[in-house]
Amino acid sequence: MQNFLTIGTYDGVHLGHRKIIRTAMREALKRGMKSRVVYFPVPPKFFFSGEKTNCLITLPAEREKLLSDLRPDGVEALPFDRKLASMHAGDFFQDLVVGRFGAGGLCVGPDFAVGKGREGHLDFLREACMASGMYFKSVNFARRLGHKISSSLIRAHLRAGAVEEANICLGWAYSASGPVIKGAGIGRQIGFPTANVGVHPAKILPPGIFASRVKVDGESFNAVLNVGKRPTVESLGSKVVLEAHLLDFSRMIYGKTLEVTFLRHIRPERKFSSRESLIEHIKSDIAAARKFFK
Repeated sequence: MQNFLTIGTYDGVHLGHRKIIRTAMREALKRGMKSRVVYFPVPPKFFFSGEKTNCLITLPAEREKLLSDLRPDGVEALPFDRKLASMHAGDFFQDLVVGRFGAGGLCVGPDFAVGKGREGHLDFLREACMASGMYFKSVNFARRLGHKISSSLIRAHLRAGAVEEANICLGWAYSASGPVIKGAGIGRQIGFPTANVGVHPAKILPPGIFASRVKVDGESFNAVLNVGKRPTVESLGSKVVLEAHLLDFSRMIYGKTLEVTFLRHIRPERKFSSRESLIEHIKSDIAAARKFFK
């Protein structure tokens, strides 16, 4: 059976991506084909720029799960490497789209292009599909307040700490996962123990203080997150840490994997004049989080 194929980076699996994938799934059903999603684990723009930190909305494993949750018939990673970067559009189409992936149809977004230097735009793909007897479908951007929803826009929101806006564009609540690692113990010293979460360096961590839900051992707890450099109590240079203070929680969880979900931005991180001032602001942050969760 042939595949109705869609190809992209799909970092974030946001509302625009979902629009494309669901269109491909509908077309596959209509044409008696299988729906297949092919994604680039590393966005081509970061392959060329060499950017490796604070750059991905979704790590490849997270992306694969989000894509699979949409229930296409198949999901496959296509690593973007030097060979792929130097491949001309015609070769990409014949060798991969037709040959490797067995496409009987292709569905892409309006800014998708293939081949060296992005030489194969929509007109090329439409004509190539027609010449091969394949169906072709392009899907317009999803929009929010007049702006196209894109991974670049969402990255900008996240880097600014604007998680509410990012979550609307994503269609899901932004999250990050990692093991609880040993910290300096400063939170415990001042009466607010925190779990330091070791997150992959490629993952974007929104800066600031947030109301959050934290999942550990299959249970979810309300929490206050701090993402930043702890300027009042420690000099970390360029290092950014993610700390979670779980509300009404007293278990030891070192080594456990935590999934933290960013729900509401409370305030930016700032340097206070004293630990006493920091403690008062932490109390205020906790009160704001409790109010949010009521």
